Amino acid sequence: MVSHQAGRTDSRLAARCAAVASLGAAVIHVAVTPAHWNDWLPSGVFFASIAAFQLLWALLAWWRANTLLLVVGVAANLGSAALWVMSRTAGAPFGPYAGEPEAVEAAGICVLLLQCYVVMGAAWALYRRCRADEVPAVGRSLVLLGATTIMAGAVAVGLASGLQGHDHHHGADAEAGAVHGPTPDTPVGGHHQEEPAAPVAVRAVPPAAPAASPAPEADGHQHDHHD
Repeated sequence: MVSHQAGRTDSRLAARCAAVASLGAAVIHVAVTPAHWNDWLPSGVFFASIAAFQLLWALLAWWRANTLLLVVGVAANLGSAALWVMSRTAGAPFGPYAGEPEAVEAAGICVLLLQCYVVMGAAWALYRRCRADEVPAVGRSLVLLGATTIMAGAVAVGLASGLQGHDHHHGADAEAGAVHGPTPDTPVGGHHQEEPAAPVAVRAVPPAAPAASPAPEADGHQHDHHD
């Protein structure tokens, strides 16, 4: 009776560690869903579905983790992690960016680590069901504290990266623009500059020629010095 209770306690500890990691992955997936939704609607639906699954799985694994639930958690998180690796190496298998590798971001790395923790925790829970060695109470507390700390740190980094927006393939274009500099049609500093108005053409009018001075009239006071 004691051995059975010890095995069940250790299995519950492993399942709760996996639940904590699954909750963290769900939070990050919720944060990045709007960006994927704006990119491509099916992608947004996919990320929302993953977040909902991971949240529901975390709640069930925390309170009542059975063998089927643990196996489903391992399979789903392994599949999600494999899809992330493929999208960053060979590109997504479908969608508008199919075949084009996506940028590796901190949010994705944090989710990948948390999903690996889910797999390890769920596998540990399955393994502990076959063993009767009890983990001391202090050990259980330290394990849960460590799992929560890791989850909180990963979520903080993932949220900071995910809330900055999701960019697929604009990195090369941005670098090209930085090398070549702004084009004549590119606004400087993000503001459109008003083009100066064309100067009004003023037609120069030549000055009028001065009027000819009238010839002096001879009068009776003029003297002829040649007499």
